Amino acid sequence: MIRVAFIKFGGMANGGTEKYLQTIASYLPKDEFKVDFFYCDAAPYIGSDYAHQDTDGSRVEYTKSHGVNLIKVEVGAKDVTKPTHDWINTNFWELFDENNYDIIQTGRAGHPEYPFHLIKNTPIVDSIHLAGMVDGNPNIVKTVLISEDQKRKWIGSGGNPSKAIIIPVPVETVSVNESYREEFGWEDKFVFGMHQRNDMHIFSSIPLEAYDEIEDDNTAFLILGGSANYRKQAKDLGLKNVRFLDTTSNVSLIHKFLNTLDVYAHGRSDGEQCSSSIIEGLSHSLPMISHTAPSMGQLEQIGDAGDVVDDYIEYAEVMISMMKDRQYYNDCVNNASKRYQEIYNVESIIKKFSDLYKEVVG
Repeated sequence: MIRVAFIKFGGMANGGTEKYLQTIASYLPKDEFKVDFFYCDAAPYIGSDYAHQDTDGSRVEYTKSHGVNLIKVEVGAKDVTKPTHDWINTNFWELFDENNYDIIQTGRAGHPEYPFHLIKNTPIVDSIHLAGMVDGNPNIVKTVLISEDQKRKWIGSGGNPSKAIIIPVPVETVSVNESYREEFGWEDKFVFGMHQRNDMHIFSSIPLEAYDEIEDDNTAFLILGGSANYRKQAKDLGLKNVRFLDTTSNVSLIHKFLNTLDVYAHGRSDGEQCSSSIIEGLSHSLPMISHTAPSMGQLEQIGDAGDVVDDYIEYAEVMISMMKDRQYYNDCVNNASKRYQEIYNVESIIKKFSDLYKEVVG
């Protein structure tokens, strides 16, 4: 039995990196792996007004139901004025002993960071979710990058290529037959839409600016989650057929939302490394549209399942092509399905982690 410790500040939140770790921990075969997950509730940041998402009770129950042993840690604050972002007033070291584990699994930004820089003997499998930062801790035996774009940046910043491995984000999907079309009276509309966490820092004006160019009585746009900026933008533009759904961690409701769409209309100001929401869209064989941004993992993910453009005018042109060119639309549908099955299927991704852990222990 291989003993794995997952460690994440705010680790039971409904966020991208948190769900990434929760999914891996949950899907690892429990006849081969003993999994402990150390997490804390959200705590204030010293030196920043950023507020991390707090613990989501549904994610706690989800992870427990998959045989993961949750260990809640107390953290009074996170001091980001320190290079290692130290946890203040924590009982972590009273609960954690690295000698009890064969592997430590992280999910983080990439710089030397608390508490991982103080773990000296147990092999660490590092999962990096931003770009351009490298930790030289010698017991980091493998660094998981989630896209080719991120890997290039990580190596360019001094990362050791022999330690790098690309494994995309594992995203759980479920089969749901419902949609919101009948409820909204959208049975005959061509529906664009996107799913995003409630975070004003990643708001992109481009999808709704583009939709403003093409909206008529036969179109609609549906947003699941997202910051209040989208609601304000829709109101300011005078858009008629835009609806909003509250943020949810309920997988069935997420897939009900996706069943409503004809096209996944993605937008994010800072771009993506490996977007869970794009993978969810690909699992529904949805054609994709996105735009350029500082990080370009979305280009790699979408591939031949759609298009990535530079501005809202080009974005609107692709929207029109998706509606008017049936051959183009169907090709994108087929390519989206193929990309999901060949690259982003959750079972194959979990097997890559399982094989990686066995290699590290071996």
